[in-house]
Parts: sequence; structure tokens; C-alpha cells
Amino acid sequence: MQSRTSFPLTNRQKWELGMGLAFIYVPLRVYMNVVQLDMPGFWHRLPLWTMEMLVSIAFFILWINVIEWLQYFTARFLGEDFPERFRLLDQIFTLLLAIALAMVFNHWFRFIWHWTEAVWIRQSFDVLPITFNDSPIPKKRANNSITVMALMAAYYLAANKRVYQRLQQVFINEERLEKENAKAHFNALKNQVSPHFLFNNFSVLTTLVETNQELSVQFINQLSRAYRYILEKSEYDSIKLSTELEFLETYMFLLTIRFENKLRLETHISATEADRYSIVPLTLQLLVENAVKHNCMSASKPLVIRIMLEGDYLSVSNPLQVRELPESSTRLGLQNIVNRYKLLTNKPVLVDKSDGYFTVKVPLIS
Repeated sequence: MQSRTSFPLTNRQKWELGMGLAFIYVPLRVYMNVVQLDMPGFWHRLPLWTMEMLVSIAFFILWINVIEWLQYFTARFLGEDFPERFRLLDQIFTLLLAIALAMVFNHWFRFIWHWTEAVWIRQSFDVLPITFNDSPIPKKRANNSITVMALMAAYYLAANKRVYQRLQQVFINEERLEKENAKAHFNALKNQVSPHFLFNNFSVLTTLVETNQELSVQFINQLSRAYRYILEKSEYDSIKLSTELEFLETYMFLLTIRFENKLRLETHISATEADRYSIVPLTLQLLVENAVKHNCMSASKPLVIRIMLEGDYLSVSNPLQVRELPESSTRLGLQNIVNRYKLLTNKPVLVDKSDGYFTVKVPLIS
């Protein structure tokens, strides 16, 4: 699941939000602080209010960046769902931070304003003065209050924008997933139920029928189970790792009969781990088939395929024993895996070819 921090606001969105808040905040602040004002006084202090507008825009943009960073920090170190599970705590902490920041902002802005105003008034403008409220403490509290309200409004508006972006992405992903599933289902069938694959299995079956009828019956049953699984499960978005491993045993039975003792599978995954995670259907079968297609094997030097968990990834590796004349390949299998995982998780499929091994790591789905 993607957290709300997975959709940070763009710089343009931050500017738009900061400007929108400032254009509401500054007129309200002027209305609250200025008791009496005429047109000459308005035009005389318009540059000062323009300065206040620019400072307020910068202040709100800074605040939006701060809360974005806080959301990222909590998601990274306390879990992606922390802001969702502790929404009230998150809001209280943000409110306290907004109060402190508002007090600091208004304290320093008061100095900046009076200093700028003093410099500005020294110029020769024949205007009536603006009279400010003579009650400094109520005015300070009012300014702090309206600043806190503006900061919290920025917090909620930014959160709403992130939620809106997430909903848009969900709709886009749903459409893409439907199209990709249809393509992936077709490509998986095309890649698996290929004439070449059928020819290999029927060739093995022909030999078994002549030499070992009992084993041929087992082979037919396992072949039937394999194709039933492919037809039924390939259209699923994800499936339990334990279910995929059970199917892999069936598929390995077919390969073992074909290659005898030239191929070996080593699985280092406990039953608990297999039940905890999910993966995209046919992932393991496609990766094992890919290894068989591109590597040579013999009784003296069997191809050993290892499957294990590495953190949040499932690792499938085999030694590089590349064939001089590899079997023809459509190159659809691995690309199908990459494309389908892109729609289910932000974590990429990792492919590594080093130290004499070819390794593919697919992200586990919780």
C-alpha cells in the first residue's frame, strides 16, 4: 500500500497553495490590525503590504515543505501507515508546531514591519497616519491565532491534495492494470503454452509410454495440473507464495523427468514465510524456465536454481552456464514480470548478472 507521503506536492502546487493562503491571510491580518484607513494612507503603505504578502507566501511555502518533510520522516522511521494509524497524534503534534512557529514568525515580523515602516515614513508623503490597535497583548494573540489557523489550513489542504493525487493514481493504475493483465495473461499463455514447450513434454511423454507406463500416468497428471494452474491463476494480480511454490513442485516434476539429474532446485523458505507473502502468479515458473532456456546442464555439472528470501525480496539465482546455442526465446517472460510488479508496488524488480550468477529479485507483496 502506498502512503500519502508517496505523493509529495510538486513545487508548482506548493507555490499555488502558498499564494492562495497568503492572498486570504494578509487582507484578514490588515483588517484585524488596522483600525482606521483612508485612500492616501492605503496607497502610501501599499508597498509595505506587498512586502508582507511576499513574506507570507515564502512563509507558507516553507511551512508546507516542513510538514512534507515531517510526513516523510515519520513514514520512513515509524512506518508508512504511521500518520494514518495515529492521525489524531499527528494533528496534535502539527498544531503544537504551528503554534510555536506562528509565535516566532509574528515576533520577528513585528520587528521587520516597524523597521521597514520607519524607513518608509521618512520619505515625504503628505498622508494621514494609520492608527493601530492600542492593546498590544490582544493584538498579539489575535495575530498568533490567525497565523496558526492559516498554518493548519495549509496542513489540511496539502493533505487533501495528496489524497486527491493518490485517488487519481489509483484510477490510473486500475485502468492500466486491466489492460496489462489482459496483455500479461495473453503473453503468459503464449510463452507457456507454446508449440515448443508442448513438443518437449509430448516427446518425454512418448518415451515414458513406451518405457514406463506408470510414470507416464504421473507425468500426464502433473502436466494437466500445470496447465490448469496456468489457465486459472495467470489472470490473478497476486497469489500466496506458498501456492506458487506448490505449483513450482509440479513444474519441476516435468523438468526433472525431462532432464533427469541435470537440474536441481534448492528452496530456502519456511512455511511461515511462504504463507506470509504473496507474489505475481507464474513468477517462479517463468524464472525457472528462463534459467533452463539459457543455461547448459549435465549430470556432472547440474544447473542449481536457488530460491530464498532476502529482506523484502524473493531471490531466484542460478550459476551462469550459458549455452553456446541457446533456445529461441520471445523475451516476454521477464518483461511480463517487470511490468506487472510496477503496477502493484513501488519497489522495482532487480536483475543482477555478476560473480558468475544470474539473479532476479522480485519484491514481496504483504
